[in-house]
Amino acid sequence: MSNRSKVSELHRYITNKIKWLRKITGEKDAMPISRAHLPRMLAQLNWDDLNVLIYDCFDAYITLSVDNEWIAVDGKTLRGTLKSCEKQALVHAVSHDSRIDVAQARQVGEKSSEITVVRDFLKDTGLEKKKITLDAHHCNPETTAQIAQSKGSYVVQVKENQPILLAQCQEVAQNASLMIAQNQTVDPGHGRITTRQAQLFSMASTSLDTRWQKSAINTLIVVHRETFNTHTEKTTTDTSYYISNQMVSSAKQGSELADTIRKHWGVESNNWILDVTFKEDNVLVKNGNQAQIMAKLRCFSANLLRWSGAKNFQQKIEEFVDLPETLISTLKQVNFL
Repeated sequence: MSNRSKVSELHRYITNKIKWLRKITGEKDAMPISRAHLPRMLAQLNWDDLNVLIYDCFDAYITLSVDNEWIAVDGKTLRGTLKSCEKQALVHAVSHDSRIDVAQARQVGEKSSEITVVRDFLKDTGLEKKKITLDAHHCNPETTAQIAQSKGSYVVQVKENQPILLAQCQEVAQNASLMIAQNQTVDPGHGRITTRQAQLFSMASTSLDTRWQKSAINTLIVVHRETFNTHTEKTTTDTSYYISNQMVSSAKQGSELADTIRKHWGVESNNWILDVTFKEDNVLVKNGNQAQIMAKLRCFSANLLRWSGAKNFQQKIEEFVDLPETLISTLKQVNFL
């Protein structure tokens, strides 16, 4: 949160500001850790212990987001890990509106599967009982059934990895009598004007393969996007299909369900913040656990900034660098100090 991303930068910060750090933490006898030992300490930290510590101290903040919002679940590779044979990734669960990173799970190794990691993650955190949005990678009957049978709600994209289901969705979308709601939104910004038309169809009477029966698929959401590039003056179009176990009985419910799709992709801004503001992809590490620990701490730092009400993270971090007293004030505001 003071614009230090690399281990060497963190070490210099600790060393140069040890007197100030002693004062604000109340640890009067604290000594700077050595440069050689800092990465070793990070590599030896226990992920689960750190997770429990954060939840013990900030559970009230996190629970508020989980209870009231849809949660987008998506994986992000930690590209700064130097050993390619030890692929490190983090699965994020991010609330749609507040953009709080409510929970994370580790994915370690080239042979690990994000699909099974997410299933375990949903169960271990209790998110399977909440409102979850997922990309097409997780469109499989075991994952959707897990959420539905736990009394949770899901919206998941359907693509070519489920060809039979996709064909059925396309067939339903051709039947106007099954349409139950529709809405249209226009979003200008970043040199583009995007028009989205969402159409919702009932799938209650659709005969699906038996492996989907426990998924309680009720609604199909078809999103037609038309994007006009104001610089090139070219227009592109695409159509996407999504399924949900939620029932839709009114236009308002239809608009809210369609809105979850736009907000799911909107949480990509969190990844942008981690990469650009916290320089995640540029921080090179040799140890996989160190990469995971540092990624966890970046997520936590981003949450602290959101809880404090910060809108522009880079501006706030620069303020912390120029005016260290504002960092103390912010950390006290969110009960970190």
